[in-house]
Amino acid sequence: MSISVIQAISPAILGLSLVVPICAGFLGRRLRISIVVGWLLFVLAFLFQDILSLMLASHFHGRDGVRAVAVDQPGTIAAVFSGWLPPLIGHFMGKGLRGLLKLVCGNRNRTNSEQDESLKP
Repeated sequence: MSISVIQAISPAILGLSLVVPICAGFLGRRLRISIVVGWLLFVLAFLFQDILSLMLASHFHGRDGVRAVAVDQPGTIAAVFSGWLPPLIGHFMGKGLRGLLKLVCGNRNRTNSEQDESLKP
């Protein structure tokens, strides 16, 4: 496994931690589920960056790989405490997108009889 792949895993997990709550909010899932899954992925991204990537680099490349992958400021502890905020914002962004989609495309899901009734005075 190359160094660039090891360095790319953490941002990919971090991106998932932002996209999953947006999708959960858009699909109408519960807020608690969205925050828990988003928080777990957010913390996992920082945990991977701080600890697991060092272990992978050590296994595949030795000390030189560890020096290439190591970060100056670990962020796992901060992610544990502040990791609930991005999923919370993302969940309500997803709900807002769903509301906007219903507002713009509201008549698409109606049957013909429902559309006819809505046109009557």
